[in-house]
Amino acid sequence: MVQMPLAHATDTVTYEVVSDSISLMNVEYVDQTGRKLLRDVPLPWRLDIPLDNADGPTGRGAQVRADWRPTAGSGRWVVVSIYSDGKLLCKSAIDVGNATCYGNTPYIN
Repeated sequence: MVQMPLAHATDTVTYEVVSDSISLMNVEYVDQTGRKLLRDVPLPWRLDIPLDNADGPTGRGAQVRADWRPTAGSGRWVVVSIYSDGKLLCKSAIDVGNATCYGNTPYIN
């Protein structure tokens, strides 16, 4: 019988959502067990988690999404970010009510 190696998390992923003008929103992120949804999250929000491959494929890699569409408006900016072991992978600042970052799609604005 062949034994498979045990899976273990190798990256420390930090998800971050901040805003100067929005105080509550829904946040969705991926951890070792899959996608998680948190409702009515107070900002600023930050979470450190272990993840096997932060810049892995969409679905298992690092992902964060912030949704504040009911309170969105011009100039009501939100910034979502993903860090892996302290290195910035993705940062997106937007005011349309829905922002995303993916560890496998480096984007910094």
